[in-house]
Amino acid sequence: MLKSRFLWQVWAILGVTLVISTLLFSFFIADQVERDALARIESNMLEQALALTPGVVPYLDGDSTLTPDEVFALTPGITARITLIAADGRVIADNRENPEVMDNHAARPEVLATRQGNFGVSQRFSNTLGQNMLYLSVPVEDPAGNTGYLRLALPVTAIEEQMNALRTRIATAAVVIGVLFLLIGYFLAYRVTNPITNMTEIARNVATGEYDLRLPDDREDEIGQLAVVINELARGAQGRIDELTESRNELEAVLAGLTEGVIAFDNNQRIIHINDAALKMLGLEHAQVANSNFAEVHTAREIRQAVETCISEESNMIATVGYGGRSLECSVVITRDIQNTNTGALMVLEDITERRHLEQVRSDFVANASHELKTPISAVRGLIETIIDDPNMPQETFTRFVERIRVQTIRLDNIVQDLLQLSRFDSDEREKSVTSIDLTGLLRQVYQAKMYDATDAGVDLQLDLQVDTLRVIGEAEGLNQMVTNLVDNAIKYSGEGGEVKIRLFKAGAMARIEVEDNGIGISTDERERIFERFYRVDRARSREQGGTGLGLAIVKHIAQSHNGSVKVDSQLGKGSTFAVRIPLAEAA
Repeated sequence: MLKSRFLWQVWAILGVTLVISTLLFSFFIADQVERDALARIESNMLEQALALTPGVVPYLDGDSTLTPDEVFALTPGITARITLIAADGRVIADNRENPEVMDNHAARPEVLATRQGNFGVSQRFSNTLGQNMLYLSVPVEDPAGNTGYLRLALPVTAIEEQMNALRTRIATAAVVIGVLFLLIGYFLAYRVTNPITNMTEIARNVATGEYDLRLPDDREDEIGQLAVVINELARGAQGRIDELTESRNELEAVLAGLTEGVIAFDNNQRIIHINDAALKMLGLEHAQVANSNFAEVHTAREIRQAVETCISEESNMIATVGYGGRSLECSVVITRDIQNTNTGALMVLEDITERRHLEQVRSDFVANASHELKTPISAVRGLIETIIDDPNMPQETFTRFVERIRVQTIRLDNIVQDLLQLSRFDSDEREKSVTSIDLTGLLRQVYQAKMYDATDAGVDLQLDLQVDTLRVIGEAEGLNQMVTNLVDNAIKYSGEGGEVKIRLFKAGAMARIEVEDNGIGISTDERERIFERFYRVDRARSREQGGTGLGLAIVKHIAQSHNGSVKVDSQLGKGSTFAVRIPLAEAA
């Protein structure tokens, strides 16, 4: 009922009538009361002035003035301000101010009015007293026949306070009467408008999609017949809308679940629908593009051009666009209705950034692997062909060639084994033999296994275990391979007289393994690349020592497969420190 226009119109008319009546009533009552109050005060002041007149007559014919104290003595008990004015307007006496400093009062309104009648009255603001005053003046005639004036003045503050109180009471009464009157009016209007309002509200809700609502149709008049018709329309519409809603929900669910971005346009390039994947790819918010023209959307010019060309030329478009650091494949096709009329376009966006990156990585890996395998294979082939071509080769030369073939074969085997290891730890579908592993025991095994290599290379290998037991969840083979690769690298690049330290300690919920050397170090530019496959800091030295360029890549993959990480801190000429962090068993 609060939304009923008819009810509010009737109620508004009653309210306006009440307000106007109350204002007029209040105005006339307050005005009449104020007039009566002023009349009573004027009458009292006139009686007091006439009573004081005989006492002030002797002072009119003199040139001297009376002080306020003298005036108080002559008029005991009078609370009004008393002013005695000579015929020429000169103030002779005043009970509030010194007459000698007061202005001439001949032009005061009450004095001028007294000259025209028996007394004069005026109401105005007094600058001397700083408030509204009511002035009453009566003529006073001395024995010589000269007419002076006796003026009394009272503040009208009391009258104003009475009027304010009266207005408050009138307003309170008007509010109470108005509320009662409006409640009664609301009840009467409700009885008249309620049936129509209910039908209007329910019909409006049915029109907006609440088809399960029904109007009461038990009345046999025209309103009841209208209710029956509206109920039938609601039943028919509900069936059709349910079918459309189900189809729409299925379509929106499919579009929302797609990883591809989908945007639908009408013939004016207005966006009809856009899914979350498209918003994410284009870096937009739904509020920015809802019912907007796509030509005005802030996105790649090539994408906007593809949509415009597709709609204007009615031809499908395919383009690859770089946007926001990503590669997007954009396909725009024309949409048509059952009459084969062009209704707009549909654009599908696919983020192919990762695919391109993987293709590039795969291409680089194949090229690097081919290059790394080609070198030892070419060397072996060349040596074998040389031996075959020279049957009479001296035994010393033959032995040297065979040794070189053996070295290249070992290098070739190392490359193949590292590739297999890298492939194994890079695969998410491999079988994992996960157990609880004590890293202190594992590092002791690596230390003992590499002591001989370090001694042969003239390197001082040290083990620093700061905890007795530190357990992690993982694969013993992989973790052993990871630490071994780090120690091998440290020994190779430290050189004779170098020093390598293996440390293990607990860092919060992580186990931290550090391998530190004082070798050649790594430049800042190369630190981010050393974990790439086949990347070497010193290629000549790596090949000379049998390095494949895959050791640190394997370290990185093993650390990541154990939910850990690896980083390096290094300075040229001062050495490097590789640190691996792996979650502890209790944290895992």
